[in-house]
Amino acid sequence: FRHILISLFVITLISPITINAKEGQEIFSRVVINNGEHIIAGDSTVFSVIIYSNLPFGEIKCTDSNVKISGCRVRQTYQGNGRRQSRSYLGGRAYYSTVWSQYVIGSNNKGKYTFPSLSFSAQLYIEQSDDIDPFDPFGFFRQPRYKKVKATLKSPETKFEIIDQPRKSTEELMKSGKTVI
Repeated sequence: FRHILISLFVITLISPITINAKEGQEIFSRVVINNGEHIIAGDSTVFSVIIYSNLPFGEIKCTDSNVKISGCRVRQTYQGNGRRQSRSYLGGRAYYSTVWSQYVIGSNNKGKYTFPSLSFSAQLYIEQSDDIDPFDPFGFFRQPRYKKVKATLKSPETKFEIIDQPRKSTEELMKSGKTVI
């Protein structure tokens, strides 16, 4: 019985631990509009550019972060670098995500507008396989090693519309002192 236990222990020491790096590297971005696709003329809303990946990522760089939309006021209020990541679930799948930037956009002119596409480059980290440490056969003190891989992506163009302010309700008209017939 001792010989069997010793031989099993030796076999576990010899065989390396393999950690599969995900073959399909998936990285994409979305532009999320705070109030939906419709903005009231004279008002503004926040546009958030969010980057998602199935692998942890490092520094993110954007080649064209200076967004200009003709007929709209655009002000960048936040720009991250990809270091602050969280876990998000989209369609039942887990992703690493970060808000790369936020823009406040508004206009007094009605019409249809397009938030432009942005180009990004990022570093993805792929976990590498390890050999078993003879002094730590169960891997309690194992530190993972990562391989850096460059990835590029483009955010989609996002369409939005500036619309007229909705009409006031009867109650709002009466509160403002108007006579309602």
